[in-house]
Amino acid sequence: MTGAATARRESLWRVPQIRAVFAISFAGLSSFSITLAALPTWAAQIGHSESVVGTITGVMLAVTVITQLGTARLLHRFSTRTLLLIGSLLLGAPTPLYLLLPQLPSLYALSAIRGVGFAIVTVVGALAIPRAAPPERRGEAIGIFGLSAAIPMMVGISGGAALVLGGSFTVVALLGALPLLALLALPYVSAEDMGRAPRATVTLPRAAWRLAFPAGLLLAVTAAGGGLVTLLPLQRPTGAVAAIALLVFGAVGMVARWRIGAVLDRSGGGRALPVLLAAGVVGLVLAGLTLTGSATWLLMLGAGLLGLAYGGLQTVTLEMCFRRLSGSDAPTASAVWNAAFDAGTGVGAAALGFVGATAWGGTGALLLGAAAIAAIGGAGLVASRRRANQTGTPAEGT
Repeated sequence: MTGAATARRESLWRVPQIRAVFAISFAGLSSFSITLAALPTWAAQIGHSESVVGTITGVMLAVTVITQLGTARLLHRFSTRTLLLIGSLLLGAPTPLYLLLPQLPSLYALSAIRGVGFAIVTVVGALAIPRAAPPERRGEAIGIFGLSAAIPMMVGISGGAALVLGGSFTVVALLGALPLLALLALPYVSAEDMGRAPRATVTLPRAAWRLAFPAGLLLAVTAAGGGLVTLLPLQRPTGAVAAIALLVFGAVGMVARWRIGAVLDRSGGGRALPVLLAAGVVGLVLAGLTLTGSATWLLMLGAGLLGLAYGGLQTVTLEMCFRRLSGSDAPTASAVWNAAFDAGTGVGAAALGFVGATAWGGTGALLLGAAAIAAIGGAGLVASRRRANQTGTPAEGT
């Protein structure tokens, strides 16, 4: 019996580093997600303008993106353990300080510090878990990393929204310090593997060009998700509709992001990409048209369809990024992917949140997001098929 067959049968959860990095990533994403919808809503509650509260998340994610693009170099100089320690401290420690420093400049500053920590945790986690798995099970490992983000996104976004709408932002701020507790798992994280990784063979600009389609598509779908989680509590400030819709969005996204990884290992992308694109566009249209109406079930359906695209496309695009670059450039692939993810979330929270406060309203903002996914996804599929016809290789999404 071959070692590969044995590895295939064994659960990846038995690998100590996968369990440890999962715990740290889970805590980091919990800190991020519980404040994602709650912080802008709380800022509006204490008197800051609704037209600017989304920029608090935008500032955090702008710093996150800048840091992520530089983290690939850090991965060649420091160990996984060291980077996760620094990232968790910077992400978790400032969160309770929101309660003591509620002025807008202070909210920006604290969010910027958290953005640095969040960047490090996400880039390292997205690379460390797949690297700890056998190469033929990379999609499954990516799914496990996705689960460490998807569960917090499911529970944290809706839970944070419910807490702040119930007047309990103090609980949100304290739970945001969870990354400090997760450092108990740090001894089980390797102290060498990242620091001894092979040097990159491609520059960051060239890597970004090669990853333009998956990164652009990820940016569009996460912008739509960021817009939804910002707009829903603002458009539905009373009752449980906003919290339930965000729970549906997060739950469907969690399952899609986790389970699609094993599908990628068995059969590649298949027809998943166009199906996920269609789900995202239809979901945004339904959510936009029913955002403030009485057809609550259509709003839930729209949130679920967007969640399917939001979760599934994250795993699909990360696998595409790793596949388009060599193994020695995996840190750069992880950095570009994470930068696109957080840039999209920040654009959605800030830009779509701003559009939602104008005459376009929340409906116009979400329809704009649907148009972006359709345009980028459609253009990417057409370009991929043209390239496949020229080279004779399979097209992505076919």
